[in-house]
Amino acid sequence: MNNLSLQVLIVEDETPAAEKLERYLSRYSENIVVRGKAQSVEEAVNWLEANQSTVDLIFMDVQLQDGMSFEIFKEVKVNKPVIFVTAYNEYALDAFKVNGIDYLLKPITFTDLSNSLKKVESLGNQLRWGDERNEAVLQTLSTPERSYKNRFMVKLGDHIKSITTDQISLFFCRWPRCVFDYQSAS
Repeated sequence: MNNLSLQVLIVEDETPAAEKLERYLSRYSENIVVRGKAQSVEEAVNWLEANQSTVDLIFMDVQLQDGMSFEIFKEVKVNKPVIFVTAYNEYALDAFKVNGIDYLLKPITFTDLSNSLKKVESLGNQLRWGDERNEAVLQTLSTPERSYKNRFMVKLGDHIKSITTDQISLFFCRWPRCVFDYQSAS
């Protein structure tokens, strides 16, 4: 048994699945406390508006009795990490855009949950930061779009030329020089 200490919310509309998850959490660590359960988008939104600050982590099914759990994130600002537990593998990408730190496919095993919780442990005290810091970290992690250079100014013989990144095949750098291969624009 592990000594991980967490306060969690379970958002799951299937009672047997919620009970199984709760049993696995207790088996993993007696210091994991289920602070609340919700079976629908509406219940989850209401619970989070009133109690979000009391939990460290949320377990959430994707498909709930009154809609998709992603609707929760449109209704209330969720600033806690989420482990999605679902039978639907096609929503994994969406899950990581809304605070998802793991995605478990049903039926889950104790090993699946253990591996997920080890991931949570490796994050350590980062999960217990203030809400603003949590939000900033989660926003950074869930924002895949970055701005990168789209052209380089390079010296070709005695000339300087602008080359776009889609023309460059590779760079090879060894101090003090960089060599690149490119295709000239037609």
